[in-house]
Formats: sequence, C-alpha cells, structure tokens
Amino acid sequence: MTGDQAPAVEQLLRVESRRAGPAMVVTVAGEVDMFTSPRVEEAVGRALADPAVDVIVVDLTHVEFLDHAGLSALVHAHRAAERRREPLRVVVDHNRPVVRPLEITGLERVLALYYDVAEALRGAPERDESGG
Repeated sequence: MTGDQAPAVEQLLRVESRRAGPAMVVTVAGEVDMFTSPRVEEAVGRALADPAVDVIVVDLTHVEFLDHAGLSALVHAHRAAERRREPLRVVVDHNRPVVRPLEITGLERVLALYYDVAEALRGAPERDESGG
C-alpha cells in the first residue's frame, strides 16, 4: 500500500493540549477510531500524570467521526481519572457524529458532558437533564 492510498494518522486526527489554570484542556479534532484513539488516550494519560493538573477537559467539538474504539478511549480515560480522583469533563456541543454514539451506548449518562469548554472549566454541568 502506498502513502496515497491511506492517510497518515496525523492527517486523520489532531490532538492538542493546553493549560488553563489548574486544568488541562485536550482538544481533539478529526476522526477518532481504532487507529487514532490511542493518541487521545495518551494525551489524557499525560494530563493525568501531571501533578499540577486538577481537572481534565476533553473537547470533542471538532470530532467528525467517533467509533467504538473512540468510545472505549473515553471510557478508559474516565476510569483512569476516577482512580486518581480527578474529574474528566467531556465537551460535545451538538456535534451529531459524537453525540449520537454517546446516546446509543448510554455513555451520556456516565460521562460528565458539557456544551462548551468554559462551562467544563467552571464545572457547572450544562447537560443535567435529557434534551429529549
């Protein structure tokens, strides 16, 4: 297979981390699947390993595709954060490629979901009731 036939993982997914006070915001953009989900887990793992980080926010508002592997990465990150007693806050807005898989699997009831990064940083959940 040549490079023209399959895009590089770096082309499919962009993961950036930035500090926001005691929080680490991990911004994910592109496709989260079996090839790219380890990059999301690694970024969250680095944030969890940082003793100066109290809160981790995973911003998925620019994700275009989220499959089972991506959902598993979120669950693993959530569990790792719980073990360290650090909140994992997931930002999803109305992005159907992300929201729909979370709804189908019931993960919207497990993960702490927020509509935007500012709300997640404040810790005031926007999604405390089902929107129907």
